[in-house]
Amino acid sequence: MERKGILNRKKFGLILRSFATKPEQVPSRVDQANSMVEVAESIIIDGIRLFSQIDIIVWHDTSYIDTDCGETTAAMQAKFQIKKNVHVHEFKHGDIFCGALNFGIAIQSRNGIDYSVIASTEALIYLTEENLSAMVDAICRGALVTGVAINELTDSIMAGRIANTLAMWHNISLLSVGGFDLRAAKPKNDKDAFYLKGWSEEKKEVYYQLGGVEEVIPLARMTETFGQCIAPILPQNGQYYKVPDPEKEPELYNRHISKMGTKLERQTAFLAQIGYDPSFLKGGILK
Repeated sequence: MERKGILNRKKFGLILRSFATKPEQVPSRVDQANSMVEVAESIIIDGIRLFSQIDIIVWHDTSYIDTDCGETTAAMQAKFQIKKNVHVHEFKHGDIFCGALNFGIAIQSRNGIDYSVIASTEALIYLTEENLSAMVDAICRGALVTGVAINELTDSIMAGRIANTLAMWHNISLLSVGGFDLRAAKPKNDKDAFYLKGWSEEKKEVYYQLGGVEEVIPLARMTETFGQCIAPILPQNGQYYKVPDPEKEPELYNRHISKMGTKLERQTAFLAQIGYDPSFLKGGILK
């Protein structure tokens, strides 16, 4: 399909998630979101502004101990109140991995958005016209989901295991296979969590909570349903993923290390629950 035709006929949206566990973290979260919005609004492909709607989902479900402190939504709304295409939502009923994203996809689909880009604020440097243009090209070739291979996950993403660090989904196709399966939702507490035991490179026993990697189940189901529809994209310029500062944001840094270090194990565990091996996603990569 011709690229300019898609850009003229289809609508693209951006979904961001945010939360601050402490009030003193709120300004930095607002600044991060603002930086993403400013860059997103500047992306123009073939003379057409890419994003017609941006939704910021503030996670504030108080049944989770590490949810938002309750002050981020108002700060975000104050920051973006003059931007008509930026909408701030407080998400109070569900987890940040699956529930918040399904909520965002539902909102954008209701508003006629055909393709939703999900992005992490830490991946700001990857949000470029070159990378988004390559993703749109993949859509033109028939991809229903495409994602940029950030440096720390290059091998994983290029093997078809697209990450919501920066990914574009065809909303109707995603919803038709059930969206982001809630079995990958973040557990509310240790009583609800399921832990797996592993062995670290430092030759120590490690435990990790089974949650997140919400992308792999719908990726497998989309491959089963639609055939080859996954398009990994290599970054078009020299870029890097911004790791949280271990001194300024120790909670986010520890979360990042745990998340990255156990990603394949969690992906394998969730895919096994629905009868797939990670290698199945390789078969879903668009030629």
